[in-house]
Amino acid sequence: MSFYRYQQCEIESIIHATKRLRLRFCIIAAFILVASCVAAVSRPAWIFGVHERARLWVLVALCVCFAGPLADTLFRWRNRLTKLEQSLKTTIVEISSEAVTVQSSTSHRQLARNSIRRADEVPWGLYLRSANRYRWIFIPASVSEFDNLKRELAAMNIPVIEAPLPPNWEEFVGALLFTATLLCAIFAQAPGLLTANLLISLVIAVGGFSILSANPDNLPKMRWVRFATFVPSVMTASMLWTTTHPH
Repeated sequence: MSFYRYQQCEIESIIHATKRLRLRFCIIAAFILVASCVAAVSRPAWIFGVHERARLWVLVALCVCFAGPLADTLFRWRNRLTKLEQSLKTTIVEISSEAVTVQSSTSHRQLARNSIRRADEVPWGLYLRSANRYRWIFIPASVSEFDNLKRELAAMNIPVIEAPLPPNWEEFVGALLFTATLLCAIFAQAPGLLTANLLISLVIAVGGFSILSANPDNLPKMRWVRFATFVPSVMTASMLWTTTHPH
């Protein structure tokens, strides 16, 4: 049985990188909110689209995507960093002949040895894959003795394969399409375009819901969050109704 942890220098490096990332988000979010306020006053059509009934959806999107996360980041800055540091300090990768486990103060994931098919290597770590495409364990490359860890997995007859593409690339494509259908729901006005967007968003919503439900390890945290995949569909249906029934 072997154990792998983060070294203190790696923990400090991750904390500093997280601070920089959050600072950049705060700057970008603040800029977008200020620019949106200016546009709402001077050029409402730029921010609210071609019809006034999109106003509510735009305000909701700005609050959910920027105002809310910005306020949460600023008010919980120190607390979040403390929790992150504690999580990194307690993170342990345990490899035994029976299973591979990654646990910390906030999570616990485990795959039985006989369920692991391969390890996909990417620049930032390893994805241990099971027969279920969406049930996997991630081992970050920043843990101590990462090369030894890979050799130990290979000795257990778990093939370590360099992945040409990020694992589960369809999840990234789905996220992009989700955003595109969301924007289309806000700014489109042609009934034909809205109808097409409704059909596409429904396909994406069903696919996203299925993917989020496929990994039983995610269900405790994602049980209700996964219903958010239907937001573009609801928005598009609302805009389609208000466009075809203006009065």
